Amino acid sequence: MRCLVTTAPSGSFDEAGELAQRFGLEAQPRADRAIPELVEAAEGAPILILSKAQADLVHRGRVFRASFGMGFLRLVRARRGEVDPLVRAAALRAGDVVLDATLGLAADALIAAHATRAQVMGLEASPVLAAFVSAGLRRILVPGRVAAELIDVRCADHRQALREMPDGSVDVVLFDPMFRSAGESGALFELVRTLAEHAPLATETLREAQRVARRGVLVKDAPPGNELARLGLRPLPSRRSPRIVFGWAAAQ
Repeated sequence: MRCLVTTAPSGSFDEAGELAQRFGLEAQPRADRAIPELVEAAEGAPILILSKAQADLVHRGRVFRASFGMGFLRLVRARRGEVDPLVRAAALRAGDVVLDATLGLAADALIAAHATRAQVMGLEASPVLAAFVSAGLRRILVPGRVAAELIDVRCADHRQALREMPDGSVDVVLFDPMFRSAGESGALFELVRTLAEHAPLATETLREAQRVARRGVLVKDAPPGNELARLGLRPLPSRRSPRIVFGWAAAQ
């Protein structure tokens, strides 16, 4: 998908160019153009606008601001000593190498980076979403900056990426295919569902992830866990998160 990357007056065109080159997008100088003029120049394509403190994506007549919502609140709670349900389910610990195969808005990647204090590789198939989330991570509020700096956002189809990875190259692989449904609400989740990959997680892909993982693969689902059942996984017991269930597939 074509996408223009430009700046607000306080933004850096060097950053616009870097993101465009990294994710295969098109950088254009703002040249004092108003948003309607940018929209006309983009011919309907999304426009990522970078300012010093914010990153906005103009898409289909709406403006979406990069933020991390509940993901940031989860991170704040984790910094206070609470154990996030994802961390408990995957038994994440310091030094673990984690692959978030369905990055989305990077909420789980932030939690994983905080828990492991190590780099987390995040795969996102949509170059527009990958650039948007990357820009947002650079602008996250202070409590999230250490974790955000540990996330390595890569634009890649997780199916192909997993096939190319060596056996046992990470400790844990994360999958969150929940955004395919309308279970999560909010403007940014609508954006994700518009831009992101909608194919269900295939059994073959799960097997590849089990090969790549040294310990196992954590899959997130909505109750009662129909996707987990389709994949042959049983929901893990949980005392929290009534809106989320996890399934664990041990490494092979």
